[in-house]
Amino acid sequence: MSTDDTDYVLGTHDAEIGRLQLQHGIWQSRVRDCWQRAGISAGNTVIDIGCGPGFATVDLAQQVGAGGHVIGIERSERFIAYAHALCESKGVSNATFHEADVMLDELPAIQADAIWCRWLAIFVSDPALLVKKMAQALRPGGTLIFHEYVHYETYQSLPPSTALAEFVQHVMASWRSFGGEPNVARQLPDHLTAAGCRIRETRPISLSAGPHQPIWQWPASFIDINLQRLLDLGLVDATWVATVKADMCALQANPNALLITPMVLEIIAEKSDAAG
Repeated sequence: MSTDDTDYVLGTHDAEIGRLQLQHGIWQSRVRDCWQRAGISAGNTVIDIGCGPGFATVDLAQQVGAGGHVIGIERSERFIAYAHALCESKGVSNATFHEADVMLDELPAIQADAIWCRWLAIFVSDPALLVKKMAQALRPGGTLIFHEYVHYETYQSLPPSTALAEFVQHVMASWRSFGGEPNVARQLPDHLTAAGCRIRETRPISLSAGPHQPIWQWPASFIDINLQRLLDLGLVDATWVATVKADMCALQANPNALLITPMVLEIIAEKSDAAG
């Protein structure tokens, strides 16, 4: 594990980058639909806050076109290096990246048209401050877009697995021990109001899939990678990890099994024209 691996609670290693790429592919069509409904269009300036390895940044750059610009903000040096290489490989020239900690550093004072935030607020110690900073970086009438968990406990299997339910609780506890909140979306409406924003649209999103459907790989890969993460952190032991893996193998072999993903709340909000 590299020093930079501590920059992100789930790690910045190759396996995690691969999981994030898989995750983005599973969510890509839903995310693009969300951006369209939110009004992101050609010529816009958009901030991708907590951009990670840049998968969404590339899609945003394509959405805003050559006349637009996307700014990715990320605190992991390794993720930023990957994002730069990804943009180069895709021929994307209208995206730039800033290495910054969104909780400690100021966001670019660019009066952006929109800010996209996915699975970042769950990890920060002060989501109210995060929302305030996002609103300050927007022009009046600009749009804030969130995909954050609202009911992480929906992460489960059918038939039920006690070991998998314990895994979900361990993940939630580990995030909280790092200062985050898995169900942070429950807090966002109040934080947005306090920051001078109004909510235009919300929708809950939870996915389910059987063992032979592509979506299955998203929650399954998270379990596989983060069992080792929990073990490395000393939060679980090898015997318990083996029990979870055995249950996952049994589920994988059951054609009627389902994995149900944690419920996300999609929020599209707008900064008031009168807000500072």
